[in-house]
Amino acid sequence: MNKSTNSLMILSNKLFSLFAGIICGLCFAPVFFLPGIFCISLLIAQIKISQTRFEAIKFAYIFGFGFYLSSLYWISFALGVYIDQFWWVIPFALFGLPAFMAIFTSIIALICWQLRESKIYHFFFCCIWVFIEWVISWIFTGLPWALIGYAFSKWLILIQFASIFGVFGLSFVVVYIASSPYNFLFTKPNIEKMGFYPRIITSVIVLVFIVIYGYLRLEANPTEYTNISARLVQPSIPQTAKWEAEEFWRNLDMHVELSKKEGNPNLIIWSEAALTVPYHLKPVMQAILSVFANDEQILLTGGVSDNNKVDDDLELYSSLIGIDRYSTKIFEYHKAHLVPFGEYIPLKSVFSSVKKITHGMIDYVPGRMGQTIYLDKLNLRFRPLICYESIFPREDITTNADAFINITNDGWYGNSTGPYQHFEMARMRAIENGIPLIRVANTGISGIIDSYGRIISKTQMLHSTTLDGYLPQKITNNTIYSNFAELTILLLIAISYVILLLLKENRTE
Repeated sequence: MNKSTNSLMILSNKLFSLFAGIICGLCFAPVFFLPGIFCISLLIAQIKISQTRFEAIKFAYIFGFGFYLSSLYWISFALGVYIDQFWWVIPFALFGLPAFMAIFTSIIALICWQLRESKIYHFFFCCIWVFIEWVISWIFTGLPWALIGYAFSKWLILIQFASIFGVFGLSFVVVYIASSPYNFLFTKPNIEKMGFYPRIITSVIVLVFIVIYGYLRLEANPTEYTNISARLVQPSIPQTAKWEAEEFWRNLDMHVELSKKEGNPNLIIWSEAALTVPYHLKPVMQAILSVFANDEQILLTGGVSDNNKVDDDLELYSSLIGIDRYSTKIFEYHKAHLVPFGEYIPLKSVFSSVKKITHGMIDYVPGRMGQTIYLDKLNLRFRPLICYESIFPREDITTNADAFINITNDGWYGNSTGPYQHFEMARMRAIENGIPLIRVANTGISGIIDSYGRIISKTQMLHSTTLDGYLPQKITNNTIYSNFAELTILLLIAISYVILLLLKENRTE
């Protein structure tokens, strides 16, 4: 083989890895191209046959770049809202973030290449993939967005598994199934069927178990409702008009008019940053009070609040505020997990010249993590989640709440894949914890989801509308996942390994 032919082959392999990563990234909402997950077989095979560690890392990096490019491209849309200020950052968001995230895929290759000749190579690959996803969920404040377990989100029966093992457990299953046929990508006849049948059999066993468990769980537990009614207000205000001073009163009037439609819900819920000025300003409060039809109603609204101090002592919060008919502030929750560069600038000594994307010169200050709010009028204890907070499985575990109430904007991302994926992630939190979820988004998707992930009702994207419904009941007992969290994943891995050993007992690799 001459040098030019070899170079051409290397280039084609790189392009193939890139294309495979892109296709794999299409397995998430709203595309749900499930066959794309089998591109993982290419990755594990490429690591296996690589002659050097560097070669394995190189192809894994290219695959990871493609994967995160197709699954995270929508983040660049937020910068396009104020393109005159942030145009220069768009390439960094579109290509720089996938380039950074691909490092984690390279780490998978770095570790797994060492065990490429091991009998447990495939099993080890699955464990390392899930471990890296777990690391991604918290390192540098975390970005657990493109977790491969969400590929099953379209099929309600499959994601019931998350009530036991969470989304990381689903990731293990998806990777195990998707990578099982990797041997057939080899050209060497003596290894073509190496360990193939035990992997396929265990994949089928696990998949059958998941389907049976999901079916029985859903059949035995129809949706039951509380007597608490809610009105979800989705104004669909364009992000370009969200913070404009001259648009404030028009935006507020839109919220008020939508809230005053027929009916007397117990809760009226507005989205994240529905109020872009302090709610307690007299003309603002007067407008707010006009939405109340009786003394028992409560308005939950997203807004910006502060600590009523000045200069260096001033603190700014992204908040969820509860207000009653008598202008009483029932509670004020401050968003605990802030978006880097969006709501605050990390490492200010390094990024001193960088402005945050949201309005205001100063950074938001985080609140206290893991709070629950009790509304005594309704005898309701709920866990507030503002926007980004709904994507963190580890932080959103709760055993003492009756519901999640998730407010978000998502107007930053238009009609990209981002809002659809965000909705599915919030839905997964309901299944993991066995509690219902109400989600209110400025531009959509808003909806009511029961404790088993059933979508009771939801809105369409970019529609100005309201959604009325009753809050579903939480499950009687806590889910296994909410009680034991990520310890359940270790149990899943142990069970899978034992089954695999039993199937291999009379076989040689």
